[in-house]
Amino acid sequence: MSGPLILAIESATARVGCAIGTVDEIRASTFSARPRRHAESLIPQIRFVVDQAGAVLDDIELVAVDIGPGLYTGLRVGISTARAMAHTLGVSMLTVTSLETVAHGTRGDDDLVVAIDARRGEVFHAAFPGAETRSAGSEPAVSTPQALAESLAGRPGLRVVGDGAVAHSAVFSARGLAVGGAETSFPLPDDVLRVAAGRPGSAVRPDEVKPLYLRRPDAVAKWEGS
Repeated sequence: MSGPLILAIESATARVGCAIGTVDEIRASTFSARPRRHAESLIPQIRFVVDQAGAVLDDIELVAVDIGPGLYTGLRVGISTARAMAHTLGVSMLTVTSLETVAHGTRGDDDLVVAIDARRGEVFHAAFPGAETRSAGSEPAVSTPQALAESLAGRPGLRVVGDGAVAHSAVFSARGLAVGGAETSFPLPDDVLRVAAGRPGSAVRPDEVKPLYLRRPDAVAKWEGS
């Protein structure tokens, strides 16, 4: 079984990338770690992976995208690009969250809390009980690392992963929590594709896809506070 050909787009954090493949295989993928270069990087990356997969754009049957939570500018670029491509190709879309994407890409079957750097001294987070499917055990939320660490203290065997966990590792370690390494830091396009490929029955129209921000954009908050 090969399933539909899926183009997956990841842009929720400082990294931006895409992958193309099916439920059975990743045919091509790429990502860039150049901060604030999402808009200029994404379209060339899409062309690259489509070419590397030996396909053409019209072969794409579904477009998957990470809807966040994450950084406002990156999400805006990724979601608008994904929606425009799906509209143009006349295909449906699949959505995943950045938190479940990191959880899916993390090795092991221990209980996880994914914490993604939200800037402003906060993290986006959700719990993922140890299981092969890595299904979320809590709704995505935003809080300070200190508040999250305090709420998780005293839970043996729990591991905190994601770039927010790495950035605030001292806070979590001080509460006796294990912190994942750099390999668990960012959502990757391969994992966006793998998570999305497992839920083909949840495809939606492009105009139904909305970003999961959890809070107002930084620029709005700064303007209102000035």
